[in-house]
Amino acid sequence: MKSKKVVMPIISAMLVLGLTACGAQDAKDDPAASNKSTDKSDSGEKVELRVAWWGGQARHDKMNKLFDLFEQKNPNIKVSREFTTENQYAEKFTTQAAGGNAPDVLQTSSFFQFDFVKRNMMLELDPLVASGDINVSDFDPVDVDGGKVNGKLYAISLGHNINGIIYNTEMFKKAGLDMPKNNWTWDDYVATAKALQKSLGKEAWASEDEGGVYRVLELFVQQRGKSVFTENGLGIDKQDLTDWFTFWDQMRKDGLTPPPAIQSEQGDKTQEQSMLARGKVAMITKSSNQLKIYQGSAKDELGIVSYPMDPNGQKKIPLIVASLGISAKTKHPKEAAKLINFVVNDPDAANIFKGEHGPQASKKMQEVIKPLLGKPEEKEYAFVNEMMPTTKPYPTMPGGSTSVQKLLLSNNEAIAFGKKTIPQAVDEFFAQANQVLGR
Repeated sequence: MKSKKVVMPIISAMLVLGLTACGAQDAKDDPAASNKSTDKSDSGEKVELRVAWWGGQARHDKMNKLFDLFEQKNPNIKVSREFTTENQYAEKFTTQAAGGNAPDVLQTSSFFQFDFVKRNMMLELDPLVASGDINVSDFDPVDVDGGKVNGKLYAISLGHNINGIIYNTEMFKKAGLDMPKNNWTWDDYVATAKALQKSLGKEAWASEDEGGVYRVLELFVQQRGKSVFTENGLGIDKQDLTDWFTFWDQMRKDGLTPPPAIQSEQGDKTQEQSMLARGKVAMITKSSNQLKIYQGSAKDELGIVSYPMDPNGQKKIPLIVASLGISAKTKHPKEAAKLINFVVNDPDAANIFKGEHGPQASKKMQEVIKPLLGKPEEKEYAFVNEMMPTTKPYPTMPGGSTSVQKLLLSNNEAIAFGKKTIPQAVDEFFAQANQVLGR
């Protein structure tokens, strides 16, 4: 496997190539013009593309196989591969981009995309779609829209998914519980966790401690008609975060989550090393596309169900779109576009990728992989299809939002270890977050 590291772009003028300063500005405003001048894919000249993504070992293996095939089909293009865990990805990528060391093609998602674009790290892709270098003609509209920021396209969808609770069916059976059903309530969730814990004893836990997980807090406050972020800052108040931290503090006190020392060790572990895969927790909130990844390492059968709902709250769930984008500083936009188009539209690529990030954007590719789907994918797709009518676009976020997501985790850990009270953690989170977002 080829060794690599992760990335991040900074927007600048596309390529001057003998143009005057005025011409360089035109190239910046019209990426298609710059792209055309840098296309070496048909000349036979060797080009190296750096590509970055996150995930566990199973995804790394799949992506390497995918890019091996791309190199076979495009022998003049070498794909240099850089990957890390999701928890490390955004921070490492923004740091590299700030230093002018961004890869050409980078994975992004609804969690990172707004911040990446607002940091001027990603190339607008509308000209490359208009030129036919990237084909989105048969994409589901939700996938196309999921790659847009302020009406401009910056990312090409790899598929869409929904956050839900992945659970161990054998642990439910052992506890004498029926399998949970979509749209269960918070009372159902807590009662289930307590029943599970009674059956599990002291060697496993009902749930991971998710008090520091941004995507889960987002689900919680969405039911209150809010979002963690607005386009310009925070969209929650101190009472929202107090209620959230208090809920998970009680879960810890009731012994329903791992002790802080054990939970804190999970930060950068892959799905294969996770407590869910190792049979140490019964439930964890993750994107639906990860069901098959966790199932690949778990000995017990897993299922997926919606996140708990407030019966009196709002029921709309944010749709997550995973994507590939191009660095604003790439010297090879045409080749980068060719690689992305291969991943999302080539049937041979689809046979390898097999909906890694959920139902693929291309309806043609969905039909290609349909006979290849196993039981975990069937569960995943059934869940997504059932929940799709209740989804909405992922909320817009401000620049710096990825850094604030880290603050949530650190303050929740401080509460768990007894280093901060809940009021202290809430006050410090808001002070630190407003400082980051106000830069």
